[in-house]
Amino acid sequence: MHTGTVVSYSVEKGWGFIQPDDGDGKDLFVHISDLRDCAGADLVSGTRVTFGIRFNKHRSKYRAVEVKLTD
Repeated sequence: MHTGTVVSYSVEKGWGFIQPDDGDGKDLFVHISDLRDCAGADLVSGTRVTFGIRFNKHRSKYRAVEVKLTD
């Protein structure tokens, strides 16, 4: 699992972005369907999370999956 910080998240839209700690500076997209043990309202800017990374063939980009709040 990877760790990172929520950059932004829109509860109304159901998606946002996470900045990985070990990334290349590119933020990862996160969708509400990929949240585990948390709700969109929990993902405010600056929140620390753990997540997996999966390649989205449709968009040709990586995205965060199985997103959880860190303890």
